[in-house]
Order: sequence, then structure tokens, then C-alpha cells
Amino acid sequence: MASFLSAVSAGAGASSFALQTARREAQQAEQTARALRSEAQSAQRSADEEQARADSLSAQSADADDRSTSARRNVASISQAQAAAPRNVPFVNASGQATGLLLNAVA
Repeated sequence: MASFLSAVSAGAGASSFALQTARREAQQAEQTARALRSEAQSAQRSADEEQARADSLSAQSADADDRSTSARRNVASISQAQAAAPRNVPFVNASGQATGLLLNAVA
């Protein structure tokens, strides 16, 4: 009977050890899951911030393209106006006398 009690006691000790081991593993798994969840949330925030930055840069690029197009149109318009402007036009002073030539010398 003593050996039976020893076996039961030994079985209970092994069972208790297995239970403690299982609990420790469960706690470690929970800690790992929390850490990974936190890391995933941080990564998602970073991704959201980078997406917002990319969207902002795209909008800035579109604005710069619009300004560039407008500036090119202005250059073309001014170039056409200069080409159409008369050259060597007589310069007339306030009294109506021609005092020289008005030159189109814009470079």
C-alpha cells in the first residue's frame, strides 16, 4: 500500500509540474501575443503616417506641375508678344516731337 501511495504521490507531483509548465507556457504565449499585437499596431501607425506623407507629396507634386504649366504658358505668351511687338518705333516726347527710336531690347 505504501508503494501505491508513493506512486499516487509521484503522479500528483508530475501532474502538478505539468500544470505549472503549461501555465508558464500559456503566460509566455500571451506575453508574446501582446508584444506582437503592440508591434503590429505601431507598424500600422507608421504605415498610415507614411501613406499620409505620400498623399501630401503627391498633392504638392500636382500643384508644382500646375505652376510649371502656367509658367510655360506665360513664357510662350510673352515670347509671342515680344515677337509681334514693333521694332524701332519713333519715341515721341510730351510735346509730340520725335526725339529718337524706342527699341525693343528685352533679352
